[in-house]
Amino acid sequence: MTGTEPASTIPAMLAGLVAARADHDAIATVAETVTYAELDRRSGEMARALLATGAGKGTRIALIAPDGLLWATAFLASLRIGGLITCVSTMATPKELAHILRNSDTQVLISARRFLSHDYARTLEAAFPALADCAPGALRLEEAPYLRAVWFDDAADLPWAGAIDDLRASAAEVSPAILTSVEAQVAPSDEAVIVYTSGSTSLPKAVVHTQWNVTRHPVELARLFLISPEDRMLPMLPAFWLGGMAMFFQVLSQGATLVYPASPDLEVVVETIKALKVNRLNGWGDGLARLRKLAPTRGIDIDAIVGLGPFRDENGELIPPQFQSGMLGMSETFAPHSAEPLDYRMPADKPFACGRPVNGYERRVVDPETGAPVPVGEIGELQLRGGALMRGMYKRRDDEVFTPDGFYPTGDLVRIDADDCLYFVARRNDMIKTRAANVSRLEVEAALNELPEVALAVVTGLDDAEFGQVVAAAVVPAEGFAPTEDSLRTALRETLSSYKVPRRIVFIEERQIPRTATGKLKLHELGELIERG
Repeated sequence: MTGTEPASTIPAMLAGLVAARADHDAIATVAETVTYAELDRRSGEMARALLATGAGKGTRIALIAPDGLLWATAFLASLRIGGLITCVSTMATPKELAHILRNSDTQVLISARRFLSHDYARTLEAAFPALADCAPGALRLEEAPYLRAVWFDDAADLPWAGAIDDLRASAAEVSPAILTSVEAQVAPSDEAVIVYTSGSTSLPKAVVHTQWNVTRHPVELARLFLISPEDRMLPMLPAFWLGGMAMFFQVLSQGATLVYPASPDLEVVVETIKALKVNRLNGWGDGLARLRKLAPTRGIDIDAIVGLGPFRDENGELIPPQFQSGMLGMSETFAPHSAEPLDYRMPADKPFACGRPVNGYERRVVDPETGAPVPVGEIGELQLRGGALMRGMYKRRDDEVFTPDGFYPTGDLVRIDADDCLYFVARRNDMIKTRAANVSRLEVEAALNELPEVALAVVTGLDDAEFGQVVAAAVVPAEGFAPTEDSLRTALRETLSSYKVPRRIVFIEERQIPRTATGKLKLHELGELIERG
Protein backbone atom coordinates (compact mmCIF):
# COMPACT_ATOMS: atom_id res chain seq x y z
CA MET A 1 0.00 0.00 0.00
CA THR A 2 2.98 2.32 -0.32
CA GLY A 3 3.99 4.55 -3.20
CA THR A 4 0.45 5.67 -4.04
CA GLU A 5 -1.84 8.43 -2.83
CA PRO A 6 -3.64 7.16 0.30
CA ALA A 7 -7.36 6.54 0.06
CA SER A 8 -9.57 9.13 1.73
CA THR A 9 -12.72 7.04 2.33
CA ILE A 10 -13.27 3.57 3.75
CA PRO A 11 -14.75 2.21 0.47
CA ALA A 12 -11.68 3.38 -1.45
CA MET A 13 -9.32 2.04 1.22
CA LEU A 14 -10.90 -1.42 1.16
CA ALA A 15 -10.89 -1.54 -2.64
CA GLY A 16 -7.19 -0.77 -2.64
CA LEU A 17 -6.47 -3.41 -0.01
CA VAL A 18 -8.34 -6.09 -1.91
CA ALA A 19 -6.48 -5.18 -5.11
CA ALA A 20 -3.08 -5.34 -3.40
CA ARG A 21 -3.49 -7.82 -0.51
CA ALA A 22 -6.52 -10.00 -1.29
CA ASP A 23 -5.02 -13.28 -0.04
CA HIS A 24 -3.11 -11.84 2.92
CA ASP A 25 -4.43 -12.34 6.46
CA ALA A 26 -6.41 -9.29 7.58
CA ILE A 27 -7.75 -10.36 10.97
CA ALA A 28 -6.61 -13.40 12.92
CA THR A 29 -8.16 -14.97 16.00
CA VAL A 30 -7.56 -18.40 17.49
CA ALA A 31 -11.01 -19.43 16.27
CA GLU A 32 -10.78 -18.05 12.72
CA THR A 33 -8.57 -16.05 10.37
CA VAL A 34 -9.88 -14.08 7.39
CA THR A 35 -8.07 -12.58 4.43
CA TYR A 36 -8.61 -9.09 3.05
CA ALA A 37 -10.80 -10.55 0.31
CA GLU A 38 -12.96 -12.32 2.90
CA LEU A 39 -13.13 -9.23 5.13
CA ASP A 40 -14.29 -7.27 2.09
CA ARG A 41 -16.93 -9.90 1.31
CA ARG A 42 -18.26 -10.07 4.88
CA SER A 43 -18.34 -6.33 5.45
CA GLY A 44 -19.94 -5.91 2.00
CA GLU A 45 -22.64 -8.41 2.90
CA MET A 46 -23.33 -6.59 6.17
CA ALA A 47 -23.35 -3.26 4.32
CA ARG A 48 -25.95 -4.55 1.83
CA ALA A 49 -28.01 -5.90 4.74
CA LEU A 50 -27.99 -2.49 6.41
CA LEU A 51 -29.06 -0.89 3.14
CA ALA A 52 -31.91 -3.40 2.90
CA THR A 53 -33.23 -2.24 6.28
CA GLY A 54 -33.25 1.37 5.11
CA ALA A 55 -29.91 2.51 6.51
CA GLY A 56 -27.70 4.78 4.42
CA LYS A 57 -25.57 7.89 4.55
CA GLY A 58 -25.84 9.54 7.94
CA THR A 59 -27.73 6.70 9.61
CA ARG A 60 -26.77 6.62 13.29
CA ILE A 61 -25.46 3.14 14.06
CA ALA A 62 -24.05 1.97 17.41
CA LEU A 63 -21.79 -1.03 17.96
CA ILE A 64 -21.05 -3.02 21.11
CA ALA A 65 -18.63 -5.91 20.67
CA PRO A 66 -15.19 -7.04 21.77
CA ASP A 67 -12.32 -6.74 19.31
CA GLY A 68 -12.66 -9.36 16.60
CA LEU A 69 -14.51 -10.26 13.44
CA LEU A 70 -17.99 -9.09 14.46
CA TRP A 71 -16.66 -5.69 15.52
CA ALA A 72 -14.54 -5.26 12.38
CA THR A 73 -17.28 -6.45 10.01
CA ALA A 74 -20.04 -4.24 11.43
CA PHE A 75 -17.72 -1.25 11.83
CA LEU A 76 -16.46 -1.36 8.25
CA ALA A 77 -19.93 -2.10 6.88
CA SER A 78 -21.35 1.00 8.54
CA LEU A 79 -18.57 3.16 7.14
CA ARG A 80 -18.93 1.67 3.66
CA ILE A 81 -22.49 2.99 3.39
CA GLY A 82 -21.60 6.38 4.86
CA GLY A 83 -23.19 5.72 8.24
CA LEU A 84 -22.19 7.58 11.39
CA ILE A 85 -21.14 4.88 13.83
CA THR A 86 -20.87 5.19 17.60
CA CYS A 87 -18.42 2.84 19.28
CA VAL A 88 -19.66 1.81 22.72
CA SER A 89 -17.43 0.51 25.48
CA THR A 90 -17.92 -3.15 26.35
CA MET A 91 -17.67 -2.00 29.98
CA ALA A 92 -20.60 0.43 29.77
CA THR A 93 -23.09 0.37 32.62
CA PRO A 94 -26.84 0.75 31.98
CA LYS A 95 -26.65 4.45 32.86
CA GLU A 96 -23.71 5.06 30.53
CA LEU A 97 -25.31 3.05 27.72
CA ALA A 98 -28.60 4.92 28.05
CA HIS A 99 -26.83 8.27 27.78
CA ILE A 100 -24.76 7.23 24.75
CA LEU A 101 -27.64 5.76 22.74
CA ARG A 102 -29.88 8.72 23.52
CA ASN A 103 -27.26 11.42 22.98
CA SER A 104 -25.95 9.91 19.73
CA ASP A 105 -29.50 9.53 18.28
CA THR A 106 -28.75 5.88 17.58
CA GLN A 107 -31.18 4.33 15.13
CA VAL A 108 -29.63 0.87 14.77
CA LEU A 109 -27.70 -1.04 17.44
CA ILE A 110 -25.53 -4.02 16.50
CA SER A 111 -24.19 -5.94 19.46
CA ALA A 112 -22.55 -9.07 20.73
CA ARG A 113 -24.81 -10.71 23.31
CA ARG A 114 -22.09 -11.63 25.80
CA PHE A 115 -18.49 -10.80 26.64
CA LEU A 116 -16.71 -11.75 29.83
CA SER A 117 -19.28 -11.26 32.62
CA HIS A 118 -21.53 -8.98 30.56
CA ASP A 119 -24.87 -9.83 28.99
CA TYR A 120 -25.60 -6.76 26.88
CA ALA A 121 -29.25 -7.66 26.45
CA ARG A 122 -29.65 -7.38 30.22
CA THR A 123 -27.62 -4.15 30.24
CA LEU A 124 -29.93 -2.73 27.58
CA GLU A 125 -33.05 -3.84 29.45
CA ALA A 126 -31.73 -2.17 32.60
CA ALA A 127 -31.03 0.98 30.59
CA PHE A 128 -34.48 0.99 28.93
CA PRO A 129 -37.08 -0.98 30.94
CA ALA A 130 -39.74 -0.18 28.30
CA LEU A 131 -38.00 -2.56 25.89
CA ALA A 132 -40.03 -5.40 27.36
CA ASP A 133 -43.13 -4.02 25.62
CA CYS A 134 -41.48 -3.60 22.19
CA ALA A 135 -41.29 -5.80 19.11
CA PRO A 136 -38.24 -6.38 16.84
CA GLY A 137 -37.68 -3.56 14.37
CA ALA A 138 -40.47 -1.47 15.87
CA LEU A 139 -38.94 0.01 18.97
CA ARG A 140 -40.61 3.08 20.45
CA LEU A 141 -38.72 4.35 23.48
CA GLU A 142 -39.16 7.79 24.98
CA GLU A 143 -35.68 7.51 26.51
CA ALA A 144 -34.08 6.72 23.09
CA PRO A 145 -36.58 8.09 20.58
CA TYR A 146 -34.59 7.37 17.42
CA LEU A 147 -33.74 3.74 18.22
CA ARG A 148 -35.61 1.45 15.82
CA ALA A 149 -33.75 -1.86 15.74
CA VAL A 150 -31.40 -3.93 17.88
CA TRP A 151 -29.47 -6.85 16.40
CA PHE A 152 -27.64 -9.43 18.55
CA ASP A 153 -25.43 -12.33 17.54
CA ASP A 154 -27.63 -14.31 19.96
CA ALA A 155 -31.19 -13.01 20.16
CA ALA A 156 -32.67 -16.04 21.93
CA ASP A 157 -35.45 -15.14 24.39
CA LEU A 158 -35.37 -11.49 23.34
CA PRO A 159 -38.77 -10.60 21.83
CA TRP A 160 -37.64 -7.03 21.14
CA ALA A 161 -34.39 -7.86 19.25
CA GLY A 162 -33.42 -9.45 15.97
CA ALA A 163 -30.63 -11.91 15.15
CA ILE A 164 -27.58 -10.73 13.22
CA ASP A 165 -27.86 -13.87 11.07
CA ASP A 166 -31.33 -12.71 9.99
CA LEU A 167 -29.97 -9.24 9.32
CA ARG A 168 -27.26 -10.73 7.08
CA ALA A 169 -29.86 -12.76 5.18
CA SER A 170 -31.53 -9.54 4.06
CA ALA A 171 -28.38 -8.68 2.07
CA ALA A 172 -29.85 -10.72 -0.79
CA GLU A 173 -32.37 -7.91 -1.31
CA VAL A 174 -29.65 -5.45 -2.36
CA SER A 175 -27.33 -6.16 -5.28
CA PRO A 176 -23.55 -5.62 -5.12
CA ALA A 177 -24.02 -3.02 -7.86
CA ILE A 178 -26.22 -0.94 -5.54
CA LEU A 179 -23.57 -1.10 -2.82
CA THR A 180 -20.94 0.02 -5.33
CA SER A 181 -23.12 2.96 -6.27
CA VAL A 182 -23.67 3.85 -2.60
CA GLU A 183 -19.94 3.67 -1.87
CA ALA A 184 -19.21 6.04 -4.74
CA GLN A 185 -21.23 8.71 -2.89
CA VAL A 186 -19.23 8.44 0.33
CA ALA A 187 -17.03 11.54 0.57
CA PRO A 188 -13.88 12.28 2.59
CA SER A 189 -15.74 15.05 4.43
CA ASP A 190 -18.59 12.79 5.56
CA GLU A 191 -18.92 12.29 9.30
CA ALA A 192 -17.88 8.72 10.10
CA VAL A 193 -17.28 7.93 13.77
CA ILE A 194 -18.47 9.16 17.15
CA VAL A 195 -16.16 8.34 20.06
CA TYR A 196 -17.39 9.01 23.57
CA THR A 197 -14.67 10.19 25.90
CA SER A 198 -14.86 11.66 29.39
CA GLY A 199 -14.96 15.44 29.27
CA SER A 200 -14.92 18.39 31.61
CA THR A 201 -18.54 17.84 32.64
CA SER A 202 -20.13 14.91 34.44
CA LEU A 203 -21.22 13.35 31.13
CA PRO A 204 -18.89 12.05 28.41
CA LYS A 205 -18.35 14.17 25.32
CA ALA A 206 -18.98 12.92 21.81
CA VAL A 207 -16.07 13.49 19.41
CA VAL A 208 -16.89 13.27 15.69
CA HIS A 209 -14.29 12.23 13.08
CA THR A 210 -14.65 12.17 9.29
CA GLN A 211 -13.90 9.57 6.64
CA TRP A 212 -10.73 11.56 5.81
CA ASN A 213 -9.52 11.40 9.41
CA VAL A 214 -9.99 7.65 9.80
CA THR A 215 -8.22 6.85 6.53
CA ARG A 216 -5.52 9.48 6.05
CA HIS A 217 -4.16 10.07 9.56
CA PRO A 218 -3.48 6.36 10.29
CA VAL A 219 -1.17 6.20 7.27
CA GLU A 220 1.02 8.85 8.88
CA LEU A 221 0.82 7.14 12.26
CA ALA A 222 1.84 3.79 10.73
CA ARG A 223 5.13 5.41 9.70
CA LEU A 224 5.75 6.50 13.27
CA PHE A 225 4.87 3.05 14.62
CA LEU A 226 7.05 1.44 11.92
CA ILE A 227 4.28 -0.91 10.77
CA SER A 228 5.11 -3.02 7.73
CA PRO A 229 2.81 -5.14 5.51
CA GLU A 230 4.11 -8.40 7.01
CA ASP A 231 3.52 -7.41 10.63
CA ARG A 232 1.10 -9.32 12.84
CA MET A 233 -0.04 -6.75 15.39
CA LEU A 234 -1.87 -7.50 18.63
CA PRO A 235 -3.42 -4.29 20.03
CA MET A 236 -4.01 -4.40 23.80
CA LEU A 237 -6.16 -1.25 23.77
CA PRO A 238 -9.75 -2.11 22.74
CA ALA A 239 -10.93 -0.74 19.42
CA PHE A 240 -13.85 1.19 20.95
CA TRP A 241 -11.21 3.47 22.50
CA LEU A 242 -9.54 5.85 20.12
CA GLY A 243 -6.07 4.36 20.65
CA GLY A 244 -7.27 0.89 19.65
CA MET A 245 -9.31 2.24 16.75
CA ALA A 246 -6.34 4.22 15.44
CA MET A 247 -4.20 1.08 15.57
CA PHE A 248 -6.94 -0.87 13.75
CA PHE A 249 -6.73 1.59 10.88
CA GLN A 250 -2.93 1.83 10.98
CA VAL A 251 -2.58 -1.92 10.48
CA LEU A 252 -5.20 -2.00 7.72
CA SER A 253 -3.59 0.96 5.97
CA GLN A 254 -0.45 -1.12 5.48
CA GLY A 255 -2.22 -4.34 4.52
CA ALA A 256 -0.81 -6.02 7.64
CA THR A 257 -2.56 -8.42 10.04
CA LEU A 258 -4.57 -7.61 13.17
CA VAL A 259 -4.44 -10.32 15.83
CA TYR A 260 -7.15 -10.32 18.48
CA PRO A 261 -7.23 -12.52 21.61
CA ALA A 262 -10.55 -13.90 22.78
CA SER A 263 -10.29 -11.93 26.04
CA PRO A 264 -7.92 -9.47 27.73
CA ASP A 265 -6.87 -12.14 30.26
CA LEU A 266 -3.07 -12.18 30.07
CA GLU A 267 -2.86 -15.97 29.88
CA VAL A 268 -5.16 -15.82 26.84
CA VAL A 269 -3.05 -13.01 25.36
CA VAL A 270 0.14 -15.06 25.81
CA GLU A 271 -1.35 -18.13 24.14
CA THR A 272 -2.62 -15.96 21.27
CA ILE A 273 0.84 -14.47 20.77
CA LYS A 274 2.32 -17.96 20.53
CA ALA A 275 -0.41 -19.55 18.40
CA LEU A 276 -0.77 -16.74 15.86
CA LYS A 277 2.90 -15.73 15.54
CA VAL A 278 2.51 -12.16 16.78
CA ASN A 279 5.58 -10.01 16.08
CA ARG A 280 4.14 -6.61 17.09
CA LEU A 281 2.24 -5.50 20.17
CA ASN A 282 0.67 -2.17 21.07
CA GLY A 283 0.03 -1.75 24.78
CA TRP A 284 0.26 0.72 27.60
CA GLY A 285 0.32 0.95 31.38
CA ASP A 286 0.02 -1.81 33.94
CA GLY A 287 -1.34 -4.42 31.52
CA LEU A 288 1.76 -4.15 29.36
CA ALA A 289 4.02 -4.20 32.42
CA ARG A 290 2.39 -7.38 33.72
CA LEU A 291 2.56 -9.01 30.29
CA ARG A 292 6.27 -8.26 30.10
CA LYS A 293 6.75 -10.15 33.36
CA LEU A 294 4.53 -13.08 32.38
CA ALA A 295 5.64 -13.66 28.79
CA PRO A 296 9.18 -14.96 29.49
CA THR A 297 7.78 -17.50 31.96
CA ARG A 298 5.65 -18.87 29.10
CA GLY A 299 8.56 -19.24 26.69
CA ILE A 300 8.16 -15.94 24.80
CA ASP A 301 11.22 -13.91 23.84
CA ILE A 302 9.98 -10.38 24.50
CA ASP A 303 12.85 -8.86 22.50
CA ALA A 304 11.48 -10.62 19.40
CA ILE A 305 8.18 -8.71 19.63
CA VAL A 306 8.31 -4.99 18.94
CA GLY A 307 6.37 -3.17 21.64
CA LEU A 308 6.63 -5.99 24.16
CA GLY A 309 10.36 -5.65 24.65
CA PRO A 310 12.19 -2.35 25.19
CA PHE A 311 12.42 -0.03 22.20
CA ARG A 312 15.64 0.18 20.21
CA ASP A 313 16.97 2.80 17.83
CA GLU A 314 17.77 2.25 14.17
CA ASN A 315 21.22 0.94 15.20
CA GLY A 316 19.69 -1.68 17.50
CA GLU A 317 20.71 0.11 20.70
CA LEU A 318 18.29 0.34 23.62
CA ILE A 319 16.58 3.72 23.98
CA PRO A 320 16.30 4.86 27.61
CA PRO A 321 12.67 5.73 28.51
CA GLN A 322 13.43 9.43 28.90
CA PHE A 323 14.69 9.60 25.31
CA GLN A 324 11.74 7.81 23.70
CA SER A 325 9.01 9.78 21.95
CA GLY A 326 6.13 10.65 24.29
CA MET A 327 3.64 10.53 21.36
CA LEU A 328 1.10 12.98 22.76
CA GLY A 329 -2.43 12.72 21.42
CA MET A 330 -6.10 12.54 22.37
CA SER A 331 -9.45 11.38 21.03
CA GLU A 332 -10.03 14.77 19.44
CA THR A 333 -6.86 14.42 17.31
CA PHE A 334 -7.37 10.77 16.32
CA ALA A 335 -4.32 9.63 18.35
CA PRO A 336 -0.90 11.37 18.26
CA HIS A 337 -0.63 14.94 17.07
CA SER A 338 2.99 15.28 18.25
CA ALA A 339 5.46 12.39 18.05
CA GLU A 340 8.63 10.85 16.66
CA PRO A 341 9.13 7.32 15.23
CA LEU A 342 9.49 4.47 17.71
CA ASP A 343 13.13 3.96 16.76
CA TYR A 344 14.04 7.64 17.11
CA ARG A 345 16.32 8.54 19.99
CA MET A 346 15.64 12.02 21.30
CA PRO A 347 18.72 14.26 21.50
CA ALA A 348 20.48 14.39 24.84
CA ASP A 349 19.12 17.87 25.53
CA LYS A 350 15.47 16.80 24.98
CA PRO A 351 14.61 14.21 27.64
CA PHE A 352 10.90 13.39 28.03
CA ALA A 353 9.99 15.21 24.82
CA CYS A 354 6.92 14.19 22.83
CA GLY A 355 8.15 15.33 19.44
CA ARG A 356 7.30 17.46 16.43
CA PRO A 357 3.86 17.86 14.79
CA VAL A 358 2.33 14.94 12.89
CA ASN A 359 0.45 15.11 9.58
CA GLY A 360 0.24 18.87 9.26
CA TYR A 361 -1.07 19.75 12.71
CA GLU A 362 -0.70 23.43 13.56
CA ARG A 363 0.20 23.98 17.22
CA ARG A 364 0.32 27.10 19.33
CA VAL A 365 0.83 27.66 23.04
CA VAL A 366 -1.22 30.39 24.72
CA ASP A 367 -1.77 31.90 28.12
CA PRO A 368 -4.69 29.85 29.55
CA GLU A 369 -6.40 32.95 30.92
CA THR A 370 -5.91 35.52 28.15
CA GLY A 371 -5.45 33.34 25.05
CA ALA A 372 -2.39 35.35 24.03
CA PRO A 373 0.56 33.38 22.57
CA VAL A 374 3.41 32.80 25.03
CA PRO A 375 7.10 33.11 24.09
CA VAL A 376 8.92 30.07 22.69
CA GLY A 377 9.82 27.63 25.44
CA GLU A 378 7.32 28.96 27.99
CA ILE A 379 4.47 26.91 29.43
CA GLY A 380 0.91 27.51 28.29
CA GLU A 381 -2.19 25.75 27.00
CA LEU A 382 -1.84 23.83 23.75
CA GLN A 383 -4.21 24.74 20.91
CA LEU A 384 -4.43 22.71 17.69
CA ARG A 385 -5.73 23.18 14.16
CA GLY A 386 -5.55 21.16 10.94
CA GLY A 387 -4.22 17.61 10.68
CA ALA A 388 -6.86 15.05 11.64
CA LEU A 389 -8.55 17.28 14.18
CA MET A 390 -12.13 16.21 14.89
CA ARG A 391 -14.95 17.68 12.83
CA GLY A 392 -16.46 18.82 16.11
CA MET A 393 -18.45 17.51 19.04
CA TYR A 394 -21.85 16.00 18.46
CA LYS A 395 -24.70 18.40 19.28
CA ARG A 396 -22.37 21.26 20.10
CA ARG A 397 -21.88 24.42 18.05
CA ASP A 398 -18.43 25.05 16.63
CA ASP A 399 -18.11 28.29 18.58
CA GLU A 400 -18.49 26.25 21.78
CA VAL A 401 -15.61 23.98 20.79
CA PHE A 402 -13.14 25.97 18.69
CA THR A 403 -11.59 29.44 18.82
CA PRO A 404 -12.83 31.99 16.25
CA ASP A 405 -9.84 31.15 14.03
CA GLY A 406 -10.46 27.40 14.23
CA PHE A 407 -8.04 26.20 16.90
CA TYR A 408 -9.06 23.63 19.51
CA PRO A 409 -8.06 24.41 23.11
CA THR A 410 -6.86 21.04 24.39
CA GLY A 411 -6.62 21.78 28.11
CA ASP A 412 -3.06 20.40 28.08
CA LEU A 413 -0.30 22.55 29.51
CA VAL A 414 2.83 22.19 27.37
CA ARG A 415 5.92 23.99 26.15
CA ILE A 416 7.41 23.94 22.64
CA ASP A 417 11.11 24.63 22.20
CA ALA A 418 12.96 26.43 19.40
CA ASP A 419 13.26 23.12 17.48
CA ASP A 420 9.45 22.71 17.41
CA CYS A 421 9.66 19.87 19.93
CA LEU A 422 6.73 19.65 22.35
CA TYR A 423 6.93 18.73 26.03
CA PHE A 424 3.85 17.78 28.05
CA VAL A 425 3.69 19.45 31.47
CA ALA A 426 0.25 18.84 33.01
CA ARG A 427 -3.50 18.81 32.37
CA ARG A 428 -5.31 22.04 32.89
CA ASN A 429 -8.75 20.53 32.98
CA ASP A 430 -10.27 17.86 35.15
CA MET A 431 -9.14 14.80 33.25
CA ILE A 432 -7.51 11.79 34.85
CA LYS A 433 -5.51 9.54 32.50
CA THR A 434 -5.58 5.99 33.87
CA ARG A 435 -4.76 2.77 32.04
CA ALA A 436 -4.75 4.70 28.73
CA ALA A 437 -8.34 5.83 29.35
CA ASN A 438 -9.62 9.35 30.03
CA VAL A 439 -11.79 9.70 33.13
CA SER A 440 -13.62 12.87 34.12
CA ARG A 441 -13.20 13.51 37.82
CA LEU A 442 -16.54 15.36 37.71
CA GLU A 443 -18.29 12.26 36.39
CA VAL A 444 -16.92 10.22 39.30
CA GLU A 445 -17.81 12.98 41.76
CA ALA A 446 -21.38 13.05 40.46
CA ALA A 447 -21.71 9.27 40.89
CA LEU A 448 -20.35 9.43 44.44
CA ASN A 449 -22.58 12.34 45.41
CA GLU A 450 -25.66 10.41 44.29
CA LEU A 451 -25.02 7.75 46.95
CA PRO A 452 -27.09 8.18 50.15
CA GLU A 453 -24.11 7.49 52.40
CA VAL A 454 -22.13 10.37 50.86
CA ALA A 455 -22.64 13.97 51.94
CA LEU A 456 -19.93 15.35 49.67
CA ALA A 457 -17.18 13.88 47.51
CA VAL A 458 -14.26 15.42 45.63
CA VAL A 459 -12.12 13.52 43.15
CA THR A 460 -8.66 13.94 41.65
CA GLY A 461 -5.92 11.89 40.00
CA LEU A 462 -2.80 10.65 41.75
CA ASP A 463 0.40 9.92 39.85
CA ASP A 464 1.14 6.21 39.65
CA ALA A 465 4.10 4.34 38.15
CA GLU A 466 1.96 1.54 36.69
CA PHE A 467 -1.31 3.25 35.76
CA GLY A 468 -0.03 6.71 34.83
CA GLN A 469 -2.63 8.09 37.23
CA VAL A 470 -5.21 6.51 39.51
CA VAL A 471 -8.63 7.86 40.38
CA ALA A 472 -8.77 8.96 44.03
CA ALA A 473 -11.56 10.43 46.16
CA ALA A 474 -12.01 12.26 49.44
CA VAL A 475 -15.46 11.59 50.89
CA VAL A 476 -17.45 13.32 53.60
CA PRO A 477 -19.83 10.65 54.98
CA ALA A 478 -23.51 11.52 55.32
CA GLU A 479 -24.81 11.87 58.86
CA GLY A 480 -25.79 8.51 60.31
CA PHE A 481 -23.74 6.50 57.78
CA ALA A 482 -20.35 4.81 58.10
CA PRO A 483 -19.33 3.87 54.54
CA THR A 484 -16.17 1.93 53.80
CA GLU A 485 -13.93 1.98 50.74
CA ASP A 486 -15.29 -1.43 49.67
CA SER A 487 -18.95 -0.46 50.16
CA LEU A 488 -18.54 2.68 48.05
CA ARG A 489 -16.70 0.84 45.29
CA THR A 490 -19.41 -1.82 45.19
CA ALA A 491 -22.10 0.84 44.88
CA LEU A 492 -20.20 2.78 42.20
CA ARG A 493 -19.83 -0.28 39.99
CA GLU A 494 -23.59 -0.08 39.41
CA THR A 495 -23.20 3.23 37.54
CA LEU A 496 -19.52 3.53 36.51
CA SER A 497 -17.24 1.40 34.38
CA SER A 498 -14.68 -0.41 36.51
CA TYR A 499 -11.73 1.74 35.40
CA LYS A 500 -13.53 4.88 36.67
CA VAL A 501 -14.07 3.54 40.20
CA PRO A 502 -11.59 5.18 42.63
CA ARG A 503 -8.68 3.02 43.70
CA ARG A 504 -8.04 5.31 46.67
CA ILE A 505 -10.78 6.63 48.97
CA VAL A 506 -10.23 8.55 52.19
CA PHE A 507 -12.84 9.86 54.61
CA ILE A 508 -12.60 13.46 55.78
CA GLU A 509 -14.57 16.34 57.25
CA GLU A 510 -15.87 19.01 54.89
CA ARG A 511 -13.67 21.69 56.49
CA GLN A 512 -10.60 19.71 55.36
CA ILE A 513 -11.36 20.12 51.65
CA PRO A 514 -8.72 22.54 50.29
CA ARG A 515 -10.30 25.46 48.44
CA THR A 516 -9.32 28.91 47.23
CA ALA A 517 -10.83 32.07 48.65
CA THR A 518 -13.41 31.97 45.85
CA GLY A 519 -14.34 28.36 46.61
CA LYS A 520 -12.44 26.63 43.81
CA LEU A 521 -10.98 23.24 44.62
CA LYS A 522 -7.19 23.06 45.01
CA LEU A 523 -6.59 19.78 43.20
CA HIS A 524 -2.88 19.60 44.00
CA GLU A 525 -3.52 20.02 47.73
CA LEU A 526 -6.40 17.58 47.53
CA GLY A 527 -4.02 15.01 46.07
CA GLU A 528 -1.58 15.57 48.91
CA LEU A 529 -4.43 15.18 51.43
CA ILE A 530 -5.46 11.85 49.91
CA GLU A 531 -1.84 10.66 49.73
CA ARG A 532 -1.46 11.31 53.46
CA GLY A 533 -4.67 9.32 53.83
